[in-house]
Order: sequence, then C-alpha cells, then structure tokens
Amino acid sequence: MHEPTPDLLADVLGSVLQDSAFIFAEPVDEPEPFAAEVFAAELAFDSVRGGVLRLVTTPRGCVEIAANMLGLDASEAEAQDQARSALAEVLNVVGGAFVTRFFGTKVPSQLGLPATQVLDRLTEKPHTCATVLRLESGDQVMLELDLEPAAKALA
Repeated sequence: MHEPTPDLLADVLGSVLQDSAFIFAEPVDEPEPFAAEVFAAELAFDSVRGGVLRLVTTPRGCVEIAANMLGLDASEAEAQDQARSALAEVLNVVGGAFVTRFFGTKVPSQLGLPATQVLDRLTEKPHTCATVLRLESGDQVMLELDLEPAAKALA
C-alpha cells in the first residue's frame, strides 16, 4: 500500500472546504506557527490501517468556516456560536473523503466521532504527514494525519 502525502491531504481538505463551505483555500508553502489560541478537532478512523486526523485553525478561521457553511456574515452571533460544530462537521466530511480516497471503497472503514477543543497554544503531535491551507481571510487551517504503521509482511 502506498503512503499518504501532504498533497493528498491538501486536495481532500481543499475539496471539502470548497464543497461544504464555499471557501477556496490555497496551499501554504511556508506555514507560520499558530501563535495564540486555536480551535482543534480530532477524528479517529479504522480501516486497513487506523489513525487520527486533526484539523486546526484560528478562532477567526473557524468562524469564517461556520459563517460560510451557514450562509451568515462572520460577525453574526450564530456563526460564532456554531464555529466549533462547523469545524467538527468539516473534519467529519474530510475523514470520510480521506478513507475513501486512501483505502478505497472495497474495504470496511469506520469513522469515530469528531471531538473539538480550544487550545491556548498548539502542541506538536506525532504525525505521518500534514498540510496547511490559507483560507480566504488569510488565516491558516492545518490538517494532520497520524496513521498507524503498515503491518510488515511475513517472511
């Protein structure tokens, strides 16, 4: 089996943002570190290999996603109230798209439930690969994949 790439993650995330939130996000060649509070969502999955996807953005980026998904202005209270739920929903769609594209449709796959949290600062987690896209507002959104190692073939 092939290994996932940042380009695959960028393609999946970009497509989901475009289709679900009408956001045209562009890959970032040199991502800037997240310097302050971030919203993060994690989603475990199981298939031929298991793993975890993590989606991270700034509070403003999260509100932008929610507003676009709900057809609201980012300054509206509902967009702000629904920001974390919108991030979880985007990650859920990303998870489904990722397992389908990476593992195919001929193997059973299962997604967990996305969990969101607000972090004072982003801590580095082990990951197989990651990608960063820039939202229309200029905020970054990062998708990380931590994939279980492939089982070694018996000799």
